[in-house]
Amino acid sequence: MTNYLNENWKNSMRLKLDYNNMMTRIIGEKNGLNIDDILSLSDLLNIAHDDFTNKKGKGNEFLGFLDLPEVSNEILDDIKNTADDISNKSDIFINLGIGGSYLGSKTLFDSLTSTYYNELSREKRKNRPRVYFEGNNLDCDSITDLLELLPNTKPEKIEEHFSIGVISKSGGTIETALAFRLFQDRAKEVYGKEHNNYILAVTDKANGKLKEIADKEGYKSYVIPDNVGGRYSVLTPVGLIPAAVFGVDIHELVAGAKYMKELCKSPNILENPAYMYATLQYLSYKRGRNISAMAIWSKSLESLGFWYDQLSAESLGKDGKGRVPFTIVDTRDLHSRGQELQEGEENTVVTNIFVEKSVNDITFKSNSENADGLNYLDGKSIKSMLSGAMEGTNYAYAKANRPTMNIVLPELNAFTLGQIFYLFEIATVIEGYMMNINPMDQPGVEAYKKFMFANLGREDMKKYKDEFDNRVKPEEEFLI
Repeated sequence: MTNYLNENWKNSMRLKLDYNNMMTRIIGEKNGLNIDDILSLSDLLNIAHDDFTNKKGKGNEFLGFLDLPEVSNEILDDIKNTADDISNKSDIFINLGIGGSYLGSKTLFDSLTSTYYNELSREKRKNRPRVYFEGNNLDCDSITDLLELLPNTKPEKIEEHFSIGVISKSGGTIETALAFRLFQDRAKEVYGKEHNNYILAVTDKANGKLKEIADKEGYKSYVIPDNVGGRYSVLTPVGLIPAAVFGVDIHELVAGAKYMKELCKSPNILENPAYMYATLQYLSYKRGRNISAMAIWSKSLESLGFWYDQLSAESLGKDGKGRVPFTIVDTRDLHSRGQELQEGEENTVVTNIFVEKSVNDITFKSNSENADGLNYLDGKSIKSMLSGAMEGTNYAYAKANRPTMNIVLPELNAFTLGQIFYLFEIATVIEGYMMNINPMDQPGVEAYKKFMFANLGREDMKKYKDEFDNRVKPEEEFLI
């Protein structure tokens, strides 16, 4: 039986939210919370729960992500077949997208493949292609470097063949659209009339520039649902297709999200991990802790922090409100951020993300010279050292009355990642509703785009160009 169909296995893979070090009994009355503080928000949370589950709150037209764990096996099988086709005809897969159109799949790539995946032989990659993420910045150097990896004529060896997956709902996002123009041109140069067999589009079902291009050129297309916003789209073809290309079991990924969905159905905050996480952050923010540090205790999960940075910042940072999220990797960043978190301003809540069991571990052995003085570590595994470092760090923060909480993954696999994606998505919407904001829109993002496109010469943005040109100009006396 496949693991994710086994109830005992699924329960053994359940995430744990440990918020002991948020409470007064550990960090004291001044900075800690007690159970009455949490339960005092029951009425506010019940309203948020009703708005959420009945899809009638602010931004409810974009709550379609709630239903994504119910996707059929037939749809998942079709995506897998498409990914297998890509893998069978190319050894380079270029994923073009920005923000929610790539951060989820980048998380899955970094966490579920080898750290040096692209350097492995095709055989060791199980005949899946190397994967490169582009179209997420206006960076001429990285685009040029990737183009130089691609052939100029149709290659004979599969190791030189490439495919492109372009992800954009509108097709008008400049970073992705510009990169697609360049890589599409290379595909046409190399494959000619057959280039449409090497390009796949994930876009709107009916409208937008990319949809028009895909229809005209005959690219295979998948739909981004109208009721799912980009930063909530990892369980749509946006995230599922790239994941399937580099070999992630997308059935298991979705099963993990479905498992978390069941855990988060209860309106009881003491039973619902997403509601508890939202409430802990909300209470902390109301008490002046407006900085939210996600401490990732695994280099391979750093992209999860970046994915959450966008989810939180774009959803909650509006109307003059919202905590500021940022990501650190420990133990690496204990040598920098650790100082600030230990003794800096008391304005931060730390969420530790920790994986209990590693696929690989190294047991340290002593030697006769002991020149480095490390023989005291004899018999200890690196994983146990990491666990000891996290526990010691949490205790040091607690002694300084600094709040922390832990989200613990039993293992790092598609099932546990499905859980954590879905948990954070629900928690973010609930926190937004508790704040009385719309967690589904991003008006601030649209504001900067107007002036960016105006400066680039888009005719429909001319009025913003006029406004920009009439702004208060920089003066020489303020330049050094």
